[in-house]
Parts: sequence; structure tokens; C-alpha cells
Amino acid sequence: MPQRTNSDRNILNTTQKPVFDVNDHHVNDNHVNDNHVYQTDIAIIGAGAIGSLLYCQLAAIKQPLLLTRSRSVGATSHDDCSTITLETLNGDSLHQPCIQANINQLNKAALANIKLVIVCVKAYQVTDAIASILALIPQSCHILLLHNGMGPHLEVLALLKQHPQLKLGLSLGTTSQAALKLAPMQVRHTGKGKSIIGHLSGPVMPLAIQNQLLAAVEDMSVVDDIVTSLWQKLLVNCAINPLTALAQCANGELVQPQFQQQIEAITQECIMVAKADGVNLSLLDSVAIINQVIKLTANNFSSMHQDIHHNRKTEILQINGYVVARAAHHGLTAAINQSMLTEITALESAL
Repeated sequence: MPQRTNSDRNILNTTQKPVFDVNDHHVNDNHVNDNHVYQTDIAIIGAGAIGSLLYCQLAAIKQPLLLTRSRSVGATSHDDCSTITLETLNGDSLHQPCIQANINQLNKAALANIKLVIVCVKAYQVTDAIASILALIPQSCHILLLHNGMGPHLEVLALLKQHPQLKLGLSLGTTSQAALKLAPMQVRHTGKGKSIIGHLSGPVMPLAIQNQLLAAVEDMSVVDDIVTSLWQKLLVNCAINPLTALAQCANGELVQPQFQQQIEAITQECIMVAKADGVNLSLLDSVAIINQVIKLTANNFSSMHQDIHHNRKTEILQINGYVVARAAHHGLTAAINQSMLTEITALESAL
């Protein structure tokens, strides 16, 4: 069990775990025992902020398995267990043991007990992440995609259709929880937020696994229409992410009048495209939701801001780029979102 401070015995239900890049090369020479069979029923791919957060929360009930594409980060020479340090919202530190496994060193028997794989990598890494585990996970396993933006779900659906022998269910999700990676194996929880999951295709998520998620993750709920929920979250990302990345500012700066005008214009265009996709959203409600997120995360920096700041590839193609692509699909023009896409892409190219 993790070591906790006395001030918050339930902090695992509201916090998160350190962030390990799935492709992190700052690791030692230890590796996973190929003959080991993991007893846990949930695995997480992606050790970024959200993947680490979920790992820490789930570990309060039953420790999951962290799947990476590198050797175990911080593991000892005898096993694949490391310790993660989490700074909680109230400033305390939590030390959470973490079980990791290298996907490239596993056989199918090792993951025989896995009933759910949660994919928390960057949006542009999702399809490759799924492809890397299809031969390893049980045929009845369920997959939950949890990432920024939209679009990868369409690629994953196409990929799964190429493997009809697999009976894999697919769910989608989104979360507004916030965290900041401070260093390898060290993360700071920076904000609470709602999490939503919902079924998309194939067999439904096993009820026992779903209940495990709901019990572990604070303010998580299940919705019938996950696509509409994802569009609503997409509007938030389409407004906050590129504007904060271009201005290199914290989310709270977007309350200024010049940003508010841009937010309304971006949102109005997104709603037009969503409607063409069969999703009806309110401009008034959507702008209110965006401004609520700005207020609640005023001191935070968006993921796209962080990507630009650290010279990393962004998820612009899966955020504003998705709106542009869907607009083109329906014969529409999304000029403002195209402008955001063009400007961020230019910034990426200059890095």
C-alpha cells in the first residue's frame, strides 16, 4: 500500500501519479520476466499525466499494470516495481508503488487476466498503441480510449474491423482532471475535474470493471451518448488549447476580452460542424462551459501550451484539425479552426 500523509487518507481518489513517457529512454537495463502472469485485470498504456493519474487512483482499490514501450522506469534489478511520487492538491506527497511491463517483452500468457486496457497516450499515438497489443490481450478484452481531441476512434474502429476474430469492445472517454509532470516518476496534481466514459462498439465493458473505475475515479460517470460528450469537450479544447499555445499564457488569461471574442467565434464554427455530424450543441451553454473550465484551471497550462513550450508535437490535428476535416467532409468551411491549425502547425515546424 502507498504511504500517505495524515491530512488526506482518501487522496488517491482525487489525485494522480507520475508521468512516464511511453517512449522514455531514461531507464535502466532491467526487464520484465517473460514468464510472469500479471494478476491484475486493468492495464494502462501511456505514462503521461492522465495515465499516471488513473494509475494512482485505481491503485487505491486494486493495483493496475502500466504498459510501456521501454524498460521499466526506476525498477529494481529483481522486479518491475518502481515508486511514484505524487504531490497532492493540498501539498502532501504520496509514494505509490507502480508495476510496469515492457510491451515488447511480453507474451500473450502474461496478459491473460487483463479485462480492460485504458489507452492514455497522445492522440496521434493511439492507433499504433492499439496495434502493439492486439496480439497480446485476451480476445474478450475491452479497450477504453482516453485522450484529447477526436478522430483516433475512427482509426481504431477500422483497425478492429481488420481483426474480426477478436471480440474486443471499445469505449471512449474524456476527463477534465489536471496534473503536471515535474520529473520522471514525479507528478503534481493540479486540479479536479469530471470524467465521462461511454460505449462505442462491440461487447460492453464488464460491469465489475466499470464499477471499479467509478469507485476509483472521483466524479466519473457513464453516459449513453459518448460522441456528443466528446464533441462538447472538443469545443473546450478547440478554444483553450491553441489560444494558450499561441499566446504562451496560462488558461486564466483567456478571460480577457480579445480572447473571449475568439473563443465565441471558434465555438460557433465548431457547433456548425458538430450539427452537420448529427450533434446538436448550444452556443450559450458551450461558451459558459469553456469559461467555467478557464476559471477552474486559471493557473494551469494547457497540454498544447506545454507541448509548444517543450518543443514537442501537439495534438492540433485531432483538435481543431478534426473540426476542419469534418467540415470538409460535409462540404463546409471552418476558416477560424483552419487558422488555428495553420498557426500551430507553423509553430511546430519552427521548433
